[in-house]
Amino acid sequence: MAALTVKAVRQRIDAAMLAEGTFLKSRFAGALFGADTRQLMHGAYAVGAIETSVTTRQRQKTSAGVMVDTAIDVHIAGRYRPDAQVADMDALLDLEATAIQTVEGISRVDLHILYERSRRELMAAAEFTTSTIRFRAIHRIALA
Repeated sequence: MAALTVKAVRQRIDAAMLAEGTFLKSRFAGALFGADTRQLMHGAYAVGAIETSVTTRQRQKTSAGVMVDTAIDVHIAGRYRPDAQVADMDALLDLEATAIQTVEGISRVDLHILYERSRRELMAAAEFTTSTIRFRAIHRIALA
């Protein structure tokens, strides 16, 4: 298994989301997604690499690198109108399902991706709800 940087993992997921065609890439980084509700659109997304940690206690050779888990969050915005709440929530759930299938469809060469959870949050300041989908990316990073 070749080494991948955390940046390369995040970019691979970002590229898959953009190539899918349903989603619109946000100009905000994952951690800031939704901070300015005026910039949200239905289907907007951002990908963030939250944390990277060593998977198990293992011998670390600088020449071989080390196996790690990287937590990846895919944030998606969905429209949420007071007069169409059920339909709009269903539309967000459809976007979630498409995002999960898209990320799980990424090539497994040097990278294994596991779906972990989805969390939805209503934004009171605007007519949007956001979904945060957490994936666990297992890959090798270089040490030298």
